[in-house]
Amino acid sequence: MDEETTPPLPGLPDGPDFFRPAPARPVADGAVLLRDGLMVTLTGQNGEEGDPVAVTAGYGLPEDPADHLTQLAEVEALARFAEIRRLALVADLVEAAGPVDREQLVPLGGEGTPAVPEFLHLEVGGALELAPDRARLLISDALDLKWRHPRLWNQMIHGRIPVWRAIQIARRCHHLPATAVVWIDDRIGDTLPGLSWARAQRLLAGEIAAADPAAADQEEQTRHRRRLDLYPRQGTAAATDVVGVLDTTDAAQLDQTLATMAAELAAAGDTTDLDTRRARALGLLARGQHPAQTPIVHLYVHTTPEADLARVEGHGPLAHTALDHLLTRCRVRLTRVIDHADSVPVDAYEVPDRIREQLILAQPVEVAPYATLTARRADMDHTIPWARGGPTTPDNLGPLSRTAHRARTHGGYLLTQPQPGHWHWTTPRGQHFIITNHGTIRLRT
Repeated sequence: MDEETTPPLPGLPDGPDFFRPAPARPVADGAVLLRDGLMVTLTGQNGEEGDPVAVTAGYGLPEDPADHLTQLAEVEALARFAEIRRLALVADLVEAAGPVDREQLVPLGGEGTPAVPEFLHLEVGGALELAPDRARLLISDALDLKWRHPRLWNQMIHGRIPVWRAIQIARRCHHLPATAVVWIDDRIGDTLPGLSWARAQRLLAGEIAAADPAAADQEEQTRHRRRLDLYPRQGTAAATDVVGVLDTTDAAQLDQTLATMAAELAAAGDTTDLDTRRARALGLLARGQHPAQTPIVHLYVHTTPEADLARVEGHGPLAHTALDHLLTRCRVRLTRVIDHADSVPVDAYEVPDRIREQLILAQPVEVAPYATLTARRADMDHTIPWARGGPTTPDNLGPLSRTAHRARTHGGYLLTQPQPGHWHWTTPRGQHFIITNHGTIRLRT
């Protein structure tokens, strides 16, 4: 298929402004919404503020509370069956799907599992609306369970152990040699379903230690490795989770220091609760212990004069009124925002910083189905390749990971831009996706 002559796809709005969010389209009263194949009839005045959107009785909701409970039990059984079926399909797909084009076979599961086509996880992720890394992990789990834990696999298939438990057990054994895993599965694979999760974990830990003492010791050291991680909270830029493993003496000292500082804050008039004062004390330690070594943190805040919220890149939305608190006691340097309307093409393969920044602001995430890689960590990929005459302009570029780039180069995946800001993926096995700065749309064919 020729990217330069591909006709526009049906259902896309005409003449979109790539650099501005698309306006929300209201749903008329009684309209039928189709999303991922699910049809729902809506009632009520959808356009009026404060009115809920109701689901009609035709959706199958009962009237009697006893029927509600009966259907809940039935739905739970269906959900468990769906989880089993999902994992079984993934495991079977590994055997059914061969490599495409110049695709290589790569190992994803533990020792003794078959190699799989290197871009198969992109197909699986697209079908299940999973990010590529999660799809890769799902394939690894399915491989490990079916080929390395046959007894546990059969127990799971018959519904005697939840899928999530079977997966967690397989992950605990992923690093072990195949012979050790089979030995463990023979000993406890049929026993695990009858145990509580706490007992099952203790039993598994003992069997891992007996099967491979060196690996068990290494796993124990890894679990207790000293570390400190920061995780931005999804949906807010105002708080960050801090998780760490410290030496016991250091942890005790930190706990005592925070308790003392929290008490001093209360004595000084801080009326917040103890947890908040302890968190504030840790922040004061971070600022006060090494004032001359305070690192420079680059924080990208996107907003417009008419907007009520700012978007803090990598963190989430934040009210304008909270910006003062966010930037308190910080040195702030303002950088002029790139004008999206100002786009000058360059006659070179390399993407200049000004065009790269323009694309990052317009498309903050990789333009692959359900991807999560931020654009700042991705390469700017020519939609129509430079070698085939594709220009280095924003409407012929998009952020892509190396894996997605190799998939379109070597794995039979086709990527086009039917219009600026809309990337159309066609997979070798017939799936179609549109990616915009609002996310992924799966096209039904």
